Amino acid sequence: MYKLILILFLGGIPLFAAAQQASLLVYKVQEPGVENYISRILVTPEKLRMDEGSDSGGYTLYDRRTGRIFNVDPEEQTVIVFEPPATQPQPPQDMTLSIQRKAEPQAPQVEGKTPVSIKLMVNKETCRELLVIDDSMTHAVAALRELYKALARIQYPSAHMPGTNMSACELSEYVYAPQRAWEHGLPLWDIMGDKRRLLVDFRKGFRVGDEMFQVPEGYERIVPPPLTGN
Repeated sequence: MYKLILILFLGGIPLFAAAQQASLLVYKVQEPGVENYISRILVTPEKLRMDEGSDSGGYTLYDRRTGRIFNVDPEEQTVIVFEPPATQPQPPQDMTLSIQRKAEPQAPQVEGKTPVSIKLMVNKETCRELLVIDDSMTHAVAALRELYKALARIQYPSAHMPGTNMSACELSEYVYAPQRAWEHGLPLWDIMGDKRRLLVDFRKGFRVGDEMFQVPEGYERIVPPPLTGN
């Protein structure tokens, strides 16, 4: 269960001379109905870019300064621009969030650290299980907390739309407490329902070109109207 395969993943990542340095996380993702794919995350002090195995080459950019999120589709040459609201959703009174932590001394050490298993629970139901190490890639982990909290602010109104039927686990993970998976360290593996993510590479000081964090010029920009719960 605890076997970790840390590989040097360079497939599909162009290298650039004298550009800028980013933190790199690469996850292998398994979920039902689709072929395994790679989720690559690049983080700088100002931007986060996430590529998730899209056939179109699409990716998400998060501007950490403005809070804007850009979904870029090179195939359609479009950019969907999201402006997250300012108010962060708070868990309702009938949602009790808890965690269980357990050191895993039998797991292989990573960076000289003993991994810790985490269970994220809602109303005593286990919603997500992780294996993490503390104090590693903290810059990238912080940026991911920011991104998922911003996404929750966008998604909050949809949770109250007629016909929406989200479980307590889904509400906690996508709306009310999306940062929990990134509050306990760097996830080495991450299991939520039938979806599994395995960390296969992580590095600081990964050199990339500035264009990796830019929205392509000439693409049609689409600003969707804010969601409402009515």
